[in-house]
Amino acid sequence: MNKRNIEKLRKKFIVVASLSFFIVIVLIGGIMYLANFFATQSEIRATLNYIVENDGDLKRVKNEKSDGSSSGNRSESSSEDSSEEDDSEEDFFDSLRNTFVVESWMHTSSEFPYSLRYFAVLYDKDMNLELVKNGHISDVTSSEAERYAEIALNRSFTFGRVETYYYKVAGRKGGGTIVAYIESSRQIYAVNRLFYTALLLIGFGSLATLFLVRFFSKQIVKKEIDNIEMQDRFMTNASHELKTPLSVIKANMEVEQMLNGENEWNRSTMKQVERMNGLIQNLIRIVRAEEQDNDEPVRVVSVSEIVTETVKTFEPVAAQDGKTMKSEIAPDLEAVMREADLRQLVSLLIDNAIKYCDENGEISVETLAKGKYFKVTVSNAYAEGENVDYSKFFERFYREDESHNIDKGGYGVGLSIAESLTAKYKGSLKVEWKDGVISFICTLHHVKKKRTREEKVE
Repeated sequence: MNKRNIEKLRKKFIVVASLSFFIVIVLIGGIMYLANFFATQSEIRATLNYIVENDGDLKRVKNEKSDGSSSGNRSESSSEDSSEEDDSEEDFFDSLRNTFVVESWMHTSSEFPYSLRYFAVLYDKDMNLELVKNGHISDVTSSEAERYAEIALNRSFTFGRVETYYYKVAGRKGGGTIVAYIESSRQIYAVNRLFYTALLLIGFGSLATLFLVRFFSKQIVKKEIDNIEMQDRFMTNASHELKTPLSVIKANMEVEQMLNGENEWNRSTMKQVERMNGLIQNLIRIVRAEEQDNDEPVRVVSVSEIVTETVKTFEPVAAQDGKTMKSEIAPDLEAVMREADLRQLVSLLIDNAIKYCDENGEISVETLAKGKYFKVTVSNAYAEGENVDYSKFFERFYREDESHNIDKGGYGVGLSIAESLTAKYKGSLKVEWKDGVISFICTLHHVKKKRTREEKVE
């Protein structure tokens, strides 16, 4: 894994971690808001039902402890305390139930009639106004109460909200209709306050999580990136250091051949020197292919021209090896990338096809535009490719020929470099085999050529 891939993996981790936290905190905030909302609605409904059942009046609960007349003695109080301790678990569940399920318990308080602001409008069986009860609210006059009642009666639902008032429309026990309203601004503001607080917490929490995940993920991958940079520096430095002794060996062999003539031993030594030089060049190409910074600018390049020129360059090489090349290049293909990268990519695929093509076989190079993408397909004859594990072809220094036959001149790094170059431009490189032909298919984004005015007229 190179530095670019680690950065991509880090960005994916940041997105997944931040999105996971966002989903969790939204669920938590949503559950809290909905629980509070439905509990408030339950409380309002219970209160309206109580008013409707009492025909617009509130029953006052006697305070049994007033004036100390009904207060129990010490012993009774002590026994009650002990029983309360025994029933502490039941009290907990009762409290929990009363928090979320509001029932008639709230109406048993002696302070309930004084804490509620409401009004009720009563109609007889013929829907004639009978009475307006607005003694528990000062902001609504009798005429305003009638207007609110008409609004509720004209609606399809028997329970709803008008401004800061909730209403209930129901039938009276003796016949007729009652419309009860309670002032609920405190509950509405409390629910809204919780909603906006949850939004703020979700927003700030998500931003804080994104910042922290980015910071800590950078610290986590920094060591791995440093190790990769050290490896790249080592490969570059080692490659340069190996050039000097190889140059000396090559020079000595050339002198030895001049003095004593060529023989089996010095030819073998020269061949190994050439292979070592080739391997060093490939190591340098690996490092350069993975570097993100490049002096050459990214611009619109002609894919058709570059592929055509590269094919012509390799035609003599294929002919010298007893193989034929054919090409079918689509015109006017363009892409936004570095020209050197495209040339290297196509060269690597064609060079690989020539090396591993069957004797007297054919190599084919094709380009095809499809939608937002274009494909460069390099194929060659490969009769023995039916049972080959193609998933390993893009591994560095992998050779399908396990004997590592040096006659083919391959180092097992070309396809790895080609894959890196393709990934650099968010493309894909895959391999297919069918009917004795192996194909490497490179897919990249392309730029559609704009038609000129003359072309549109034609």
